Amino acid sequence: MIGLKIMIKRFVVIALIVEALPVAADEIITADTIVISANRDKQNIIDANESISVVSQDEVLLQGADTVADALQDAPSVLLVNDGTPGLKRVSIRGESAYRTLVMVDGQRITDQKTKSGAPLLINPFFIDQVEVIKGPAAVLYGSDAMGGSVNVITKKPSEDKLSTQVGLLYNGSDNAFSEYLNLSGTIENFSYALGLVNTDAQDLYISDREKIDNTSYRNKGVNAYLAWQATDDLKFEYKSEYFDVDAHTASSTGIPGYAEFRAHIPKWRRVKHSLSFELTDLNDYVSSLKASVFMQQNDKDFNSSVTRQGPFVSVLNEEDSYGANLQAQFTLGKYFSLITGYDGERAQLKSDSTVTGINIQTYYGNYDRVDLHDRDFSQTTHGLYALLSTKFNERLTLNTAVRYNRVDTEAGSSFINGIKLHGFADEVNEKAVLSAGLVYKPLANASWRLNWSQGYRVPNIQEMYLYTFTGELQVGNPSLKPETSDNYEIGFKYEGDLITSDFTVFYSDADDYIETVERDDLFPGMNIPFRTFTYNNIASAKTYGADWSLQLNFDSFEPYLDISFIKRKYDTGSIETYNTGVPAVKGRTGIKYYPECNYGYLTLDFYARFASRVKQDNAGGISYFADDEYGGWTTLNLGAEYLFGDNEEYRIYGALENILDKNYQTSSLIHEPGRFIMAGVSASF
Repeated sequence: MIGLKIMIKRFVVIALIVEALPVAADEIITADTIVISANRDKQNIIDANESISVVSQDEVLLQGADTVADALQDAPSVLLVNDGTPGLKRVSIRGESAYRTLVMVDGQRITDQKTKSGAPLLINPFFIDQVEVIKGPAAVLYGSDAMGGSVNVITKKPSEDKLSTQVGLLYNGSDNAFSEYLNLSGTIENFSYALGLVNTDAQDLYISDREKIDNTSYRNKGVNAYLAWQATDDLKFEYKSEYFDVDAHTASSTGIPGYAEFRAHIPKWRRVKHSLSFELTDLNDYVSSLKASVFMQQNDKDFNSSVTRQGPFVSVLNEEDSYGANLQAQFTLGKYFSLITGYDGERAQLKSDSTVTGINIQTYYGNYDRVDLHDRDFSQTTHGLYALLSTKFNERLTLNTAVRYNRVDTEAGSSFINGIKLHGFADEVNEKAVLSAGLVYKPLANASWRLNWSQGYRVPNIQEMYLYTFTGELQVGNPSLKPETSDNYEIGFKYEGDLITSDFTVFYSDADDYIETVERDDLFPGMNIPFRTFTYNNIASAKTYGADWSLQLNFDSFEPYLDISFIKRKYDTGSIETYNTGVPAVKGRTGIKYYPECNYGYLTLDFYARFASRVKQDNAGGISYFADDEYGGWTTLNLGAEYLFGDNEEYRIYGALENILDKNYQTSSLIHEPGRFIMAGVSASF
C-alpha cells in the first residue's frame, strides 16, 4: 500500500507539470470507442482507468468465429481454455483460471455453481455489437468471480430503419462447420425490435496431417429477441430474451493415462434467459439517470461419459435457476463530481443428479457397483451495494474511486447417495468490502495515462463447498473454504491518433487463499474407493507480473500491427513454489494489413502470425489431475482477406487460410489445435 501511495504522488506531480504545457489545437482528436463495462455506464474508452480490450462485431466475422470465445483469442493477456468440449472454450485473463473470469451478457452474469472450467459462453456470437474484456479484478464493479477480469457481451441494438436484415453463412474447415445466421431489427415510431437466429453444425476436428479426432462434433443453436418501448423522451422500457443450446461430443487427443480414451456426450447444455428493464434519464439537474432491471435464467447441463474409457461411467444432470435484479442511479454533483451508485442481487438454486456405474465401492453401508447421487435445495444468494465516484480536477486529470459491499449467503441443501442422506453441512455467510482507485491523465484528447489499483474477491461456489462430484475423479466439497482475494496494480498509456494507435499496460497481481483441488487418501477411512479422491483447500497464493501492448501503424495502403502479452506467474502452495503454472510467458499476434486499390468495393488482405512460448505446468502438491505437463511453443502463419462492395458496403465476402504450415501444437493438456484449414464466409445487410 505504501508503494501505491508513492506511485500516486509521483503520477499527480507529473500530471500537474504536464498540465502547464500548451496544447496545440490540431492535437485535439477525439477517440470514439465507447464502452459500458468500465464504470457501468457509457464512457469513452480513452477515459477509462481500467485496461480494456474491445472486439467489434466486424472483427468477430473476420476471425470466422462461431463462438464468442474464439472471437477473443487475439486479445492481449487473454487465453482460451480448451477442456476438449468443442464449441465451449472458456476465457482466461492474465493467467488466472477460467473460473476466475466473470462472464456477463449486457452486464448480467452467467453463473455456473457446479463447474471446474468456468462459466460457459452460451451466447450467440452473431447477435452482438461488441465484446468488452476488462483485464484485472472487477469485483468493485460486479462482485464475486472477477479475479482475473470480466467478459461483457453487449448484444445487438435495433436499427433506426423500419426493417433491417443481416444474413450470413460461415464455413470453418477445421471441423467442416457451417454456421447460418439471420438478424432482423427495426424501429417503428416509439417501438424498436430485434430478432436473431443462429445454427452451427460442426463435424469432427482435424488436427495436423489431417488427423481426425473422433467424437468432437457439435451443434449450437440460438434465438435472441429484443423489444423496446420509448414511452417518453426520457423513459424507455426493454425486454430481452435469449436461448442458446449446445449438443456436443467431447474427446481428447492426449496420451495422458486415463484420458487418452476419454469420450463423452453432452446432449444438452442450454441457457435460457428473460430480462426486463427501464431507464429514466434527465430527471433533474442532479439525477442524470435511474435504471432498473430484473432477470431470470436457467442453465441446464446433461453429461454422459462413454464406457469406452477405462474407469467408471458417469451420467450427470445439472439444473440451475437464477434470479437477479439491479437498481442504479447516476448523479451529477456540480461541475467536478459524478456518482454512480446502486444495488446488485442474485439468487442461484442448484439441483443435480449423478449416476456412476462400472465401479466397486465398499462402504459402511454395503458394497455398491452403482452409485446414485442426488443434490437438492442448494443455493447461493449475493447482495452488493456499490458506489463509483468520479472527481474531475480539470479537463485532463480525473480520479475514480469505488467501493462495494458484498454479502454472499450459501445455503447447504441435502445430498443423498443411494437413498442415504449424507451428513448435513452448515450454511455459510461471507461479507467483504472491496475498493478500487484510479487516476486518468489526458495530456491530449486522444491520449491518456492511467494508474489503477483494484481488489479482487471470489467466494467459493456450491460445488467447492458442499458437493460430491464425479469428473473422472471424485471431488468432495469443503465448507470451511475462505474466499479468494487479491490486489492488482497497473499503469498504462493509450493513444489513438491518425498515424499510430497504441495501448500499453504493465500490471502486478498479488492473490491469496487460492482454492485448489488436493488429492487425499484419508477422505473415507475404512472404505475401498477404486479411483482417486480430491477435496478443495485454500492452499495457494499467486504473484503475477506482466505487460501487454497493442500497436498499429496507419499508412495509406497498409497497416502493420502487433498484439503481445508477457506474463510471469509464481505459484506458492506453502510447501512448493513454482513458475510453471501452465501459462505461456509470451503470446500474441502480429501482421500487416494491405489495402490494394479496387475499382469496385474495398479489399483488405491480412498476413499474420499467431504465436505463444513453451508451456510447463507443475502438479504442485497434487493440485492437478495430471502429472507435470509440458508442450512446446508454436507459431502459425495465416492469410486473411475481406471484400466489401455495394452502394453502402452492405455485402461482404471474407475468408482465411489458417495454419498455413500445418503446425502441430497444443494450447491445453487435453486436445490439440486445428491443422491447416480454410475459413470462408459471406454476409449481406439490407
